[in-house]
Amino acid sequence: MAGFRISHLSATVALAALAVAGCNRTPNANQALLDNQSAAAPLPTLPATLPMTDIAAPPPAPAPAAAALPDTRPIRTVRVHDPRRGAEYAYADAASRFSDALGEAPPDYGFDYAGVQPWAWEGYDDSLVFAEPVSGGYRTYYYQPGEEQPYFVRDPYYSYGYDNGQLAVVYDAGGDIVPWEDYGPQVVYASRYLVRGRDLWRASRGDRISINVQNWTNYRINYFNQQQRWDAARSRQPLWVNYAQQDAAAQRHWQAEQARRRIDQQRFDAWQAQGFRAAPPPRAIPAQWQQASWARDPHRFTPVAATVAGGAAVAAGALIAHNAQLHRQQQQQLMQAQQANTVRLQREQALQQQQQRAFAAREQAQARSFQAGQQREMQQQAALARQQQAQAARQQQNERILARRQQAQANAQRAQQLRNERATIQREQQAARVQQQQQRVAAQREQQAARAQQQQQRLVAQREQQAARAQRDQQVRSERATMQREQQAARMQQQQERAAAQREQQAARAQRDQQMRAERATMQREQQQQARIERANVQREQQAARAEQQQARAQEMAQRRQQAEAARAQQAQARAVQRAESRPAPRPEPQRPAPHRENPHGGR
Repeated sequence: MAGFRISHLSATVALAALAVAGCNRTPNANQALLDNQSAAAPLPTLPATLPMTDIAAPPPAPAPAAAALPDTRPIRTVRVHDPRRGAEYAYADAASRFSDALGEAPPDYGFDYAGVQPWAWEGYDDSLVFAEPVSGGYRTYYYQPGEEQPYFVRDPYYSYGYDNGQLAVVYDAGGDIVPWEDYGPQVVYASRYLVRGRDLWRASRGDRISINVQNWTNYRINYFNQQQRWDAARSRQPLWVNYAQQDAAAQRHWQAEQARRRIDQQRFDAWQAQGFRAAPPPRAIPAQWQQASWARDPHRFTPVAATVAGGAAVAAGALIAHNAQLHRQQQQQLMQAQQANTVRLQREQALQQQQQRAFAAREQAQARSFQAGQQREMQQQAALARQQQAQAARQQQNERILARRQQAQANAQRAQQLRNERATIQREQQAARVQQQQQRVAAQREQQAARAQQQQQRLVAQREQQAARAQRDQQVRSERATMQREQQAARMQQQQERAAAQREQQAARAQRDQQMRAERATMQREQQQQARIERANVQREQQAARAEQQQARAQEMAQRRQQAEAARAQQAQARAVQRAESRPAPRPEPQRPAPHRENPHGGR
């Protein structure tokens, strides 16, 4: 299990430390600290915001649903350390704080990706959020500064927290933590969202386009309704509230961003009050961004006095002055509109009085001209009175009809609004049902795929077992053939040895008597009997044949050596006997006569 990495979700820590150090400073010191903080953030090389445009554009195209996104390998899931303190809500809380700072300010820019034009908000610290329309609402992606993959993704039904590309937590629409063992197909959707989030980030590095004011006016209500539902879910989660209270530094970090977005929102509201007839208002940017090549046009971008991130004293003089100037402009515009309305009413009243004076003059002229026809004049006056009464009655009736029409129109608008809300709810419910059905179908498909994979694995295991059995059978057959060859060689060796012994015995039999031949016959029968016994033992004990054959060969060789030695000894003894019998008896030596001596003198 992996704990929640503060380093990945607390880009505000360093800024918070600066904020704490910045308390009780002088305004100049606060401004210097503010400049250092702004300088610490990287200067955007691409336009981080663009003025809106009133050029006509088609309605935004919806992005594919989760089930329709390309399939990808499921990412690894991890668990958050110490969830009892609410650490599992760190991902949702970081995203919500950024959204709170943005408020209802319009997006900074858009970009094209696969036929969809997501909205993008880029913060002071290079934080990002992308929003793309989907069935039932919007899908939003939140990025930490400098990161190419989101740490939080929310769709109308679920939200996903990522820890360095790993799925750390899943929330349902009510903000509840989905148990780890109940993720189910949400792991697949979270994996697809992570891949799409990386692709969106890469696409945002290309050409950036201005937001169409009409599309933003028409469709922002759906976006903010979804935001409000998520905010309401946050207030119903005690662990989330507890975690948010412990992270006060994050709230201080977004003060500068909140002030900047409030100015953008006020400028848009003033532009909308003018019916978008004037030029698009400039976007509020940090003073440091004026160094970027894209932000040097004062008619498109104006610097805003930033606030010290982290709860330090706010360098708000320029901000207050700008807000006051904007308020004075709005008051002047309102006064000009009131003055124009007063002039218009005065002109209408003067025209009406002139018409009344002309009408009275005509009546007086008619009275002087027709004094003789007093009766006719009285009739004319009576007719005129009736005409005036009828005109007054018609005017009252027209006013009543107009009031009824206005009431009917208001009722129709309220009814249409209720129908629209009910239709929206029905569409959301239908989309939820469709998505749940798609999720069930996807889960069934995954289960079928898992079963098919298990069956394939079983087939592979069976094939491997069959191959192993075949290999063992082949090995047994090879061993048997080897044993048979060894046995055959042993038999041939035995036969050769017996033939040699027989030749020796035949040579011995030629020189020995019948008794020796009988002994040799007896010996031959014993050897044959012994050989039959040995062959039977070999057949009964094939597995131990090698050891037994070696022992048998050793015994046989020893026996043959003994027999050969005995035979040679017997043969040597027989030859010795034969030589002894055939040798003639020694003859006695003849006695030699005693030598006589002759007398040298001739006598005996």
